[in-house]
Amino acid sequence: MITSIQAKKLVVISDLHLGNPFSKTGASAIRLIREMAAQGYDICINGDGLEIAQASFSQLVHELPDTIRALKDVKKMGRNAYYIVGNHDIALEHFLEDWGVLKVCPFLNVETASQRIRIEHGHLYDPFFVKFPRIYEALTAFGGVLLKVSPKIYKLWIQFESFRSRFIKNPYGIEGELPQMTEAALELSRRGFDVVIFGHTHHRGEVTLPNQKKYFNSGSWMLSAHYIQIDDGTVSVRAYHDN
Repeated sequence: MITSIQAKKLVVISDLHLGNPFSKTGASAIRLIREMAAQGYDICINGDGLEIAQASFSQLVHELPDTIRALKDVKKMGRNAYYIVGNHDIALEHFLEDWGVLKVCPFLNVETASQRIRIEHGHLYDPFFVKFPRIYEALTAFGGVLLKVSPKIYKLWIQFESFRSRFIKNPYGIEGELPQMTEAALELSRRGFDVVIFGHTHHRGEVTLPNQKKYFNSGSWMLSAHYIQIDDGTVSVRAYHDN
């Protein structure tokens, strides 16, 4: 099982949800993967890249072959592709190994320059997911039905989370997130990581923790095309402008 790597240049994207009836990100994400690999970057898909919990199988079958071809191209360029398991693709926990074009991992500890970076999807720090997993699963399935009725429901929920966060004490957090995410990032930083990267919440952002370490969330491509770029120890959130 792969959990630790060394990488000078790495791109992290998360929450593509390929196969979700609301997701229209497949072609753009594939272009980003190819472009960054051509520039010498390894690729990390930080969870929920594939949609299993809310899958439209016709859409998944349509998008998956192009994704696999892109990952083959990454390997041909001499770069590595890592896939960290999330909650919408949690079945992939049964496949934690090197599959040739893709290395499936529970998390990644990355050493780059003088930085130690922890990359996780982040669902294990979601209090609702941890305390009520069966209810969470049922609501996720129900949410998939609602998305087929109207994709606008998803954006309304994200807006609600951003509004709710204004009334929750979380001075070091990313807007829209619950404080448990920041607390988890802070705890991981205390264990020796200079940077912590999560996905899961679909709320993109960057904050400085109380101990001056950094916490990033790459957001979701279901909302906007952003990624996290790691370049010789420098970490930044970037927007992808698909031409």
